[in-house]
Amino acid sequence: MDKATPVIVAVETPAYKCVVIEASDGYRYTADLSFFSGVYCYPKDMGEWQRVFIDKDGLSLVWSTRFEVHVDQVLANVVKRQPVSFFCEDTPA
Repeated sequence: MDKATPVIVAVETPAYKCVVIEASDGYRYTADLSFFSGVYCYPKDMGEWQRVFIDKDGLSLVWSTRFEVHVDQVLANVVKRQPVSFFCEDTPA
């Protein structure tokens, strides 16, 4: 391996079956996780989909239904990648 696996630092669930993660490599990734919808514990609706958290190591997303995906599985299903913009309060817009 030539690169370390990025750590998940933030997660959003803008739509059912879609997640957006911000990773330690400075990118924001949008992923379609519908590929996993056949898994028995896959969240069944948007309410369940929104109950997600990052595991203690930042390497997985875990839903309240016990559905879990590793960061590598998220990255394998990315539909959009964009750099994270950092703005300082002192920097003029």
